[in-house]
Amino acid sequence: MNLEPGDVVGGYRIVRQLGSGGMGTVYEAEHAGLGVRYALKAFTRERGDVESLRRRFLAEAKTLARLRHPNIVRVYDVGEDEDRGLLYFAMDLVVGSDGAARTLADVEPGEADEGRLAEWYGQLRSALEYIHAQGVVHRDFKPGNVLLDAKGNAVLGDFGISRFLAGGLRDEIGVESTVEIERTDERAIMGSVMYLAPEVRRGEKATPASDAYALGVTFYRLLTGIWYEPGPVADGLLAEFGREWQSALRRLLSDDPSKRIPIPAIAPSRATGRRRMILWSAAALAAAMIAAAAAVGFALRGRASSSEPSAASSAAPEKSVPSPRPSRSYTFDDFFPSHVHQK
Repeated sequence: MNLEPGDVVGGYRIVRQLGSGGMGTVYEAEHAGLGVRYALKAFTRERGDVESLRRRFLAEAKTLARLRHPNIVRVYDVGEDEDRGLLYFAMDLVVGSDGAARTLADVEPGEADEGRLAEWYGQLRSALEYIHAQGVVHRDFKPGNVLLDAKGNAVLGDFGISRFLAGGLRDEIGVESTVEIERTDERAIMGSVMYLAPEVRRGEKATPASDAYALGVTFYRLLTGIWYEPGPVADGLLAEFGREWQSALRRLLSDDPSKRIPIPAIAPSRATGRRRMILWSAAALAAAMIAAAAAVGFALRGRASSSEPSAASSAAPEKSVPSPRPSRSYTFDDFFPSHVHQK
């Protein structure tokens, strides 16, 4: 059920819809008494396993209400509209100077220079270090969950699949995870596929080090414009980065979780030209690899055709060699912010 502009929920008047995802819909809303605008996250109780999702929704609200950091969304109020069967919480309204809701996923490769990227990196590093100190593992760190405010600052949100470590907020809130599936199925792998750390893909529990890996994947993509995939291409591109980026990303993207923590720092830089050079290098390297692969394929086809009889068209087609596949397959859905995969 979608709310319309003018609808009133728990003293909040809906202004417009900002976005939607697996856990609910987010609206811009104005508090009727205060005249202050918030982002209202609403969850309809008719979706899926209602009670489980309800507890998950409330656990996320309780978590964000207790976190106080300039680069983390904060919750101020939580309630329930019985008539609509709707749970909601009010949180910081994070929109750009033009009023549009924007995330790091909306930043095009080459749009932000190294100086801006270093600022975002520092803000998000600080946010992750803060939640880790509170005993919280985000588990779904990715560009789509990082909002950009009117001043261009990065603000981390969406704690809908967070995990709580012993002590800290775990004892205060009384939950181990905002997703109860961990209690019933130890094989569950939580997170967004492209940002999962190697150990999480293997079925190990998410830790602060797995959040750090996702941070590395995020900034590798912002710098190069391509997804991170271990191998010679990634190694070649890392060599093109500034010294601090190169050192930090090698640590964050390491297969060894112990090398990622503490999260390395990167000093702000004004090397905007360097930023563009990296992108051009990435594009050139990718084009060169595609051209080389095409040339090899053409040569092999030519060699094969020269040795075949002239009636080649009547011969059975050559079987293609299957490419190596991972031992575990995953599906990926860009629309929903969180995913569950089975080992």
